[in-house]
Amino acid sequence: MLFHTLQFWLFLLAVVGSYYCIPHRFRWVLLLGASYYFYSLFDWHYLPLLIIPSLVVYAAALRLERTQRTGRRRLLLVVTLFGLLGMLAVFKYAGFFGTLFLPLLRMLTGSPLRFSLHLLLPIGISFYVFKLLSYVLDVYYRRLPAETHPGLFAVYVSFFPQLLAGPIERAGTFLSQLRTPMRFDPEIIRQGMTLIAWGLFKKMVVADRLDLYVSDAWENPGGQGLHLLFAIYFYAFQIYCDFSGYTDIANGICRLLGFEGMKNFDMPYASRSISEFWTRWHISLSFWFRDYLFLPTAYAVMRRIKSDRFFFIRAESWGYAIAMLLTMCLCGLWHGPAWTFIIWGLIHGVYLIVSYATKKWRKRMARRTGLHQFPRLQKVLALVVTFHLVSFSWIIFRAPTLTEAWAYLKHFRFRLPANGILMALFNLFFLLLFLGGEFVSRHRQQFPLLDRIPRPFRIAAFALFLCLIAIFAVDTENEFIYFRF
Repeated sequence: MLFHTLQFWLFLLAVVGSYYCIPHRFRWVLLLGASYYFYSLFDWHYLPLLIIPSLVVYAAALRLERTQRTGRRRLLLVVTLFGLLGMLAVFKYAGFFGTLFLPLLRMLTGSPLRFSLHLLLPIGISFYVFKLLSYVLDVYYRRLPAETHPGLFAVYVSFFPQLLAGPIERAGTFLSQLRTPMRFDPEIIRQGMTLIAWGLFKKMVVADRLDLYVSDAWENPGGQGLHLLFAIYFYAFQIYCDFSGYTDIANGICRLLGFEGMKNFDMPYASRSISEFWTRWHISLSFWFRDYLFLPTAYAVMRRIKSDRFFFIRAESWGYAIAMLLTMCLCGLWHGPAWTFIIWGLIHGVYLIVSYATKKWRKRMARRTGLHQFPRLQKVLALVVTFHLVSFSWIIFRAPTLTEAWAYLKHFRFRLPANGILMALFNLFFLLLFLGGEFVSRHRQQFPLLDRIPRPFRIAAFALFLCLIAIFAVDTENEFIYFRF
């Protein structure tokens, strides 16, 4: 039951209508039942993989809070983390690592071993496992008290708008909202519907239409010429509109139910550095890796280096470089069991390390060339360079294999065949329409006339916008890209 299908909207209408008709103390029951029903429609066989880990982590967190002895708390944490990561490894990475280590086992044993494991990947497992990991770590480090109500905790883990592809909400923020009584407010409903409509436009009109152009370029790269370059740019916006569109729909649904979902994207292609990009792109995942992997690893590396410098390099730089490479490698692996994702993560890791190492050098070069006297030009150049670095990395991310990525690059030519130009211009029109909408949304205070439009005209404009989405939508059955991860 995908977000952009009629079946889901009928389900959502029933949930929202019931939500505001029952007392606040019973609403968690409705949300939990709706979330489990929503998840079971994809494959009910995997429902225990959502319920059982939730119960185990709930009990483990209570025990962590009550246990005072450091050794026992650490052991309980390790066992819990091992269980969660083990479940993720079996269902998502067993086939990849089995194939990877099979030649080594053959060499060691001398026998013709074979490995065959085909498990259906439970949808959303990467997201709800990371929710459970962050919760148990926060309780262990006493950043958050353990939740005593099993029902509320189960709602946090399985909340259906965020279950399939995030955002990866932190427990403290969500549970406090879940406990706050919410009355029906037409303004909240308006905000939610606006977010949902904009998310549907981004997904069904912009992203899915760009996908037609991008997929054709990837499937038939020979003779495409500059269309291959345009496909790289279009894919950058396709994956952004697809994933941020999902986030807008999810946050819009949260808003209908009185929740404030976390912002997961903040115009990432307006970034002027790779580090800034990762504070704007998939924010919930970026901050998860920062808080639970990068910072602990960086501090651990710096503690192990006894002097200020090691091989003439500062301990702080060693900590940053090692932690960043590890973090971005695992970030790539989180997206899927493939070398393309790992290489994509390592590319961004190298980007970030080079940016960190050359920060002072770039400032000196800006002063020597006089570029610092033109700050706007400097910002534009930084934005263009950052966008192209990110777009190049999307080639590896999009490619099924490294061989196909290389083949795609080899077919590139500086000529533009006439075939496909109209499709490119048509896609560019919708892309510019989307960028204009994003600009107006971000700079709403600069357009005060929008607030003076009479309500009937607003309603008519909203209805017209929905009609245009229905007319120009490509296919209502296209799944969101991040459902694969």
